[in-house]
Amino acid sequence: MSLPSNLLSTFASAISDIQAIRYAQLASGSIIIYDHLLTLGDEIELIWNSSWSLGKVLFILNRYYPLTAVIFNNYALFSPRITDSFCLRYFKWQGWTGLITCMLPEVILQMRIYALYSLNKKILALTAVVFIAASTASAAVMGTVLSQITASAFRPLPDMIFCVPAGVSKHFFAFWVPMLAYESLLCGLALLRGFQAFQSLASPFRSGKYLVGILIRDSVLYFLVMFAAFLTDLLVWIMAPVHLIEIPIGFSVALSCVMGNRMILNVREMNKGLAEERSLSRRPSMLVSDTHVSSERILSAVEIAQLRSLRAGA
Repeated sequence: MSLPSNLLSTFASAISDIQAIRYAQLASGSIIIYDHLLTLGDEIELIWNSSWSLGKVLFILNRYYPLTAVIFNNYALFSPRITDSFCLRYFKWQGWTGLITCMLPEVILQMRIYALYSLNKKILALTAVVFIAASTASAAVMGTVLSQITASAFRPLPDMIFCVPAGVSKHFFAFWVPMLAYESLLCGLALLRGFQAFQSLASPFRSGKYLVGILIRDSVLYFLVMFAAFLTDLLVWIMAPVHLIEIPIGFSVALSCVMGNRMILNVREMNKGLAEERSLSRRPSMLVSDTHVSSERILSAVEIAQLRSLRAGA
């Protein structure tokens, strides 16, 4: 007995959508795993061999929580033994995980802005207040939507079963709006500080330029990548069918994880280089000249406050 052509088309479309979601999750998970393998040596040298600090804790959380999340997500997408209750718990886990993995790199980026402004308490207060407001707004949207959804285990084929959400609010795209606003604020502060720094550093100690440049570069690059990712999420939530909204989420998690980790590793690598330069300049065999004293004074004005904060929090 053959099925009507319209039913066959719907069935084939459902299978195609399920496979697209699965492949997207595999691809995003591969990004995280590949970056882990690529930077494992730097992680051991710059993170695990260092003393414990807020930055080290943030790195470990941002490094391994998303990895745990993608492993569990892929299990949920490919497991042949799932139930309706499991699917509901899975969607709630995925929602809150998305929020947490977006917040962790934001804290890292906030620390960079604080260092860029030489530990300016007003900048810290501004970014902290806006961060709390944005996170609270996104969490309120997430909690409201997750409290209303239902889920079921859909089995289109005997050997294929898949979690399908229902009752997802059309206004869930608002979740991404506070994140985009906060990203824009941090990017604006980084660009402003970059303009001020390079205006004041006419010909300073060379490493000062490098450190400030790395902080600004990473901040702006993170903004560009994550702004594109969050904007894509927002547009998909507005325009795509509800059963396809999972596709971009994995990539947002992967990119925020990778970019956040790279920000910490890049600064620690630069910090290590500056420490080596200073140790070489202090060897007894080297003469201490007025030029050296002048350079150290420039280093103190431009970098020491930043380096102290980065050692404690990066």
